[in-house]
Amino acid sequence: MLIRELLPLFEDVTTIVEVSGSGKTLQEQLRAPEEATYRPYAPGEKMDAGTVVVAFVGPNPAAHLDAAAVAPALQELPVGGRALLLLGWPVPDLPYQRVLDELITAGCQVLQVIPLDHAVGDRAHCAVVAARVDRIAPLRTHLSDEPIVIDGASPDLRALLRLTGEKVFSELLERPLRRKLAETADRVLEQDKRIRELEKEVAARDAKVTQAESRLTKARNDVAKLQASTTFRVGATVVQGARRPGKAIVSVPVGLVRIWRKRGATGGPADQQS
Repeated sequence: MLIRELLPLFEDVTTIVEVSGSGKTLQEQLRAPEEATYRPYAPGEKMDAGTVVVAFVGPNPAAHLDAAAVAPALQELPVGGRALLLLGWPVPDLPYQRVLDELITAGCQVLQVIPLDHAVGDRAHCAVVAARVDRIAPLRTHLSDEPIVIDGASPDLRALLRLTGEKVFSELLERPLRRKLAETADRVLEQDKRIRELEKEVAARDAKVTQAESRLTKARNDVAKLQASTTFRVGATVVQGARRPGKAIVSVPVGLVRIWRKRGATGGPADQQS
């Protein structure tokens, strides 16, 4: 679900009270209806049953509120008033007890917890829909998008027994899952450490390759200079003559004359030094 799809879950909204103090940011994300008054929270300012308290709660003080900071506004909600809390924790890391404690202290029932799309970084990962009640409100399914009703028939004893029983069993099943999650996180840390070590090794090898390439380039340049020198060409001519003594009588003098003429024609510093 998207953030802009949350407020339509509430019916008869007359006032939206923001605790987060985000300026226009949260108001624009929620796309608050024009017919509803949107105002910041002011302690002691009256709220009615058509009020929805909204806040962005999470772990980053620069972007989020602490759950305790929302408590005063929740406690001032009248029966029938509702709350919409955007949570900035990734769902696997959600310390829901901190949020739940404040809601229960304020007499609020959690009606639904909704995962949100496009949840990355400091954005909201899920939203808590709650209401101030004086009796248990009808239960909602996980992804229900029907309008929120808090004055319908309360769950009977059978439903409450199932709810409490499922909580006990879910806690039992959570333990091994959390243990596996912790083990996986440890393995990920080890792999990250190994990857960093390999990256350092690769960087060191790349540096050695670069140095070797630099030395090779220098050696090639030195060889090219040597081959272009008069001394090298004279030596090469003499060696070729030694390999073919029969032709050396003619080839060596001719070769030396050519070298001498070329040296005189170029007159380069390298040739003169040679």
